[in-house]
Amino acid sequence: MRKRTGVTIAAALLMTGGAVVTGIASAQETPKPAAKGSASSGAAKDRGGMVLVQSNDPKANSILAFRRATNGKLTATGVFKTGGRGGSQKDNPFDPLASQESLVFDKAHRTVLVVNAGSNTVTTFRVRGERLVDPQTVASGGYFPTSIAVRGTSVFVLNAGGKTNVTGFELTSAGLKKVSGSTRELGVTNAVVPLFTDSPPQVGFTPNGKQLLVSTKSKNTIEVFEVDGVGRLSAEAVSTTSVGAVPFSFVFDKNEHLLMTEAGNSGVSSYTVEKNGTLKAITRSVESGQKVLCWIARAGDFFYGTNPGSSTISQYIVDDKGHVGLGGKQGVIADAGGAAAVKEVAEAEAGAAKAPGAGPIDLAATADGKLLYVQNTLAGTVEGFQVGADGSLKLVTTLKTGLPVFKNGSGMEGIVVW
Repeated sequence: MRKRTGVTIAAALLMTGGAVVTGIASAQETPKPAAKGSASSGAAKDRGGMVLVQSNDPKANSILAFRRATNGKLTATGVFKTGGRGGSQKDNPFDPLASQESLVFDKAHRTVLVVNAGSNTVTTFRVRGERLVDPQTVASGGYFPTSIAVRGTSVFVLNAGGKTNVTGFELTSAGLKKVSGSTRELGVTNAVVPLFTDSPPQVGFTPNGKQLLVSTKSKNTIEVFEVDGVGRLSAEAVSTTSVGAVPFSFVFDKNEHLLMTEAGNSGVSSYTVEKNGTLKAITRSVESGQKVLCWIARAGDFFYGTNPGSSTISQYIVDDKGHVGLGGKQGVIADAGGAAAVKEVAEAEAGAAKAPGAGPIDLAATADGKLLYVQNTLAGTVEGFQVGADGSLKLVTTLKTGLPVFKNGSGMEGIVVW
């Protein structure tokens, strides 16, 4: 097993601190089921697309846009200001928002949605070619918004500061319109700018849209709200204790099984989401041996998670019944930032003032599952990997210019690919 040295503070604090169906927006287009022996055979031929990155600048947040060629190469096309400010959670070592889905793309409405955590707002853009136009900004319904869920015209925003909540909006031609009486509190009270170990990290719909899930770190639970036919939430959530420590981000497989990362033990667990909102564990905490697994994304038939404490990427394989297995070698399918970044982690002293390595956080894949992009906040880069038929990753591009480097608790977070 690869040696786990380097960043230990984040993992220790987390331990003690407590999209697959058309119509659901996420950081990537809906992946289509792949035929056996191919990364993805059901998707239309890739003609290139875009990669968007949230700068999360605390003075003036913006979305950095890049043209994506079919070979994975990226070319800058513009910077689009949101009109809001980025944010930084207290004591975060490399992920200022400590969340997944802070930036999402709604393909059906050609709309991009992004949080402005520092100004408690959410901005929508229309996508027009390679440009983002018509920005509309509204209050998020709480403090420090960090994650967004979209299905059809129903939008829910997770507010991670103060009395944490999810608040509902309607997506209209004029942007977001708050739905009266839609706010549901989560039972976690934080400072207005929360400690990164206490903030709920993700909100998201189940594939059928009948339930809304929220993961919580400090409560160590997965909250499930019922969603009625007009997009209203049940008055209270059904709460299930996570089988692993510190549930963070989640995705669903093609058979609608829930896959949840666990930052405390760098594990992935799978569940069946029952109609009554309870969760039934299928596989319990498949641990990679890496450090601080938080983010997860699907690429074709494979799932990938980033480990910023180790500067590595792990692969997970899920069978038709939702059982999770670990791919790669010694818990690693690829290095983030190259061998030099991994070496830096291995040689760093425990408790080092500066976190070592590239700092891989958010990641997202193309609809056909053949390209995976990883956001490295400490290095200030985005790496693009070609996904092989066997799930192997081959580095095909590294974007080194035009991206902010993490400094003094602030850095980029959030990536969208299509």
